[in-house]
Formats: sequence, structure tokens, C-alpha cells
Amino acid sequence: MKIPAHTLYVVLCYAWERYDEHLDSAAAREHASVPDDLPQNLLARLLRDSFRRLWRRGLDRGYLERAEDARRPKGKIDMARTVARALRSRARVAVRYEELTRNVLPNRLVKSTMLRLASLPANDLDHGLRHDLLRLARLLPEVDEVELRGEFFHGVQLHRNNSDYGFLLSVCRLVAGRLVPEGRYGRYRFRGFAASDTEMGNLFEAFVRGFLKRERPELGVWPRNRQISFGTVAPIAAPAVPAMFADIFVPSRRASERSRSVIVETKCVNEPFAREGKLRSDHLYQLWAYLTNYSRTNPTGRSPAGMLLYATDGHSFRHAYGFPGHPIEVRSLDLGQAWPDLRRDLHDLANDMAELGGASASAA
Repeated sequence: MKIPAHTLYVVLCYAWERYDEHLDSAAAREHASVPDDLPQNLLARLLRDSFRRLWRRGLDRGYLERAEDARRPKGKIDMARTVARALRSRARVAVRYEELTRNVLPNRLVKSTMLRLASLPANDLDHGLRHDLLRLARLLPEVDEVELRGEFFHGVQLHRNNSDYGFLLSVCRLVAGRLVPEGRYGRYRFRGFAASDTEMGNLFEAFVRGFLKRERPELGVWPRNRQISFGTVAPIAAPAVPAMFADIFVPSRRASERSRSVIVETKCVNEPFAREGKLRSDHLYQLWAYLTNYSRTNPTGRSPAGMLLYATDGHSFRHAYGFPGHPIEVRSLDLGQAWPDLRRDLHDLANDMAELGGASASAA
């Protein structure tokens, strides 16, 4: 799937819910004005610009424990280590103390990502961006490199003092997932975005939800952690029943008898349809499970409508079906087009959701 870099930038901003700081800035207009750019160049610019902003505000610091043999006591004396190594005969003592340093996990991840990205082959990264990343990494001589593993990103605790790292670490995590080691030590290549990637599917889902929350708040889209229950009663000690989480859930407007909830399942796959142009049964059955179980556990409301939303590149389709009790729409969202056209299609999508739910559409 080929997504224009300037469109990818907007997708990331909505998916990570970084609207005010990034979408409405001069940098956003700069990123959105670069035609036919490589995705890795876009991510390198985001990494560079976000780090520069953090550098001006001040990088995160933390206290790390140090252990050394000192001539003068400081911090806590480690008597066991002092005796075991016979340090007193050399007029030394083993000590442990805490030092305020920038060598903390967020800075390690950022520096390591810059160095990995800068190691791409010459044709895969803009020369000026490579120079900028290496120069910024040299500003952190006391910061150690670290492997770009998922557990390290999950281990970062963001709080009020380091909340500015949110967008930057999201970029680092995305870059880390696209870098593939080559045979030569310390060399990497950038793996492009493919429709079959789980990561791309998660981005597409978060992008659509983020856009609806930001641009069409009247729909009242639920957050991702709202689940649909099976309504199952399990015996004691029986295996737990997995929860069902709809990708996007638009609740009904209780004030209207015509209104119904809309359950949207987003898909990012190479082939939206099965052979002979049929709907894919696994996708349809998944959506049908959401619709029927929601109706069973919420009998007072009107039966919900469903939508299968596919990410495509260069082609569009829209089909409506009148299943018994549950109207279903299958449609596409073309991510291969420029942002102004994609934004228009997103508002059309929101209007379709409102129409499926029995509410009047509110055009942008």
C-alpha cells in the first residue's frame, strides 16, 4: 500500500491524537507540502523536529544508582564490597550513590532510533536528514544506546514532567517496527508499509477513530476500551471468555426512536474481497458476531447497524446490504489520495455513519 508521505503525516497525528501541537502548526504545513517523499524521510523529519523542540525545553533527567571505588566517602558505603575487595588497604571505599543524568530510557530510545535510521543506505534516506540525525545524536554523549525492543517502549512511564515525549516516542516506536537488520553489522533497511501489516491495520483504525473524535464530535464515538459482551454465564474455574472490542462504536441517540447504534469494523488487507467478488466471510462473520451479541445484551434498544470499512490505495467502492434486522454497509477509504480529498471522504464517511444510525448528517 502506497500512502503519500504528507497524507501519512496526518494519519499519524490523528491516530496518536496529537492534534493541536502538530496539525495546526507551521511544521504541519511543511510536512504536508512535500510531494512524492519517502515515508522514512518523513519519519526522520518528525524525529528531528520533535527532538529539537525537546532540546530547547530541556530533556528528561532521572536519578540512576552508581557504584564505584572512591577515596572519599559519598552516598552510601558498601561495606561488604569494601571488605571483599580489600579496598581499605588501598585507601579506598566502595560507595553507592544516585546521580542526576540524562541517561534515562526515553533518551536512550530516541538516540538509538536516530542512529539506526541514519544507518539506512544512501538511496533510502535524504543526505541532509542523515547529517541532522547524526549531529543530534552527538549531543547526547552520556546517553547509552539500547535495543529497540517493544518491551522497552512499553516500559516508559509518561507523566506530567515528560509528557512532551509522547509524540516523539510514538515516532521512534513506528520507526523501530519498520527497520530490518541487514547482513552487515549495524546496517538496516526500511520496510515499507503494507496493507497486510498488523501495525498498518492498527494505525488505520486509530486514524479513523481519531478523526471522528476530533472533527465530528456530535457522533459521540466510544473510546477503544468499551467492549461488547457475549452475555455468557461461565461456571467456576472455567476458561474465561474473550472480550469483543469493536473498532469504532457510534452510540444511538436515545431521544429518537429511529436512531440505532453503528458498529464499524476497520480492515487493512491486500484483497478486500474473496474470489468471484464475494464479501470475505471471516470479516462478515466477525461483524455479525458484534451485531447479534450487542442486540442480545441490549434488548431495549433498536438493533444496531454495521459497517465494514476497508483501507484501499487508488480505488473506491460502497455497497449496502439489507440483512434481517441489521443494515450493513461495505465501503472503502482511499489512503492513496492527497489529504484534502481524503478529508472530504472522511466527512462523507461520518455522514454515512449518521445516516445508518438514523440521525441527520452534519456536513463539514
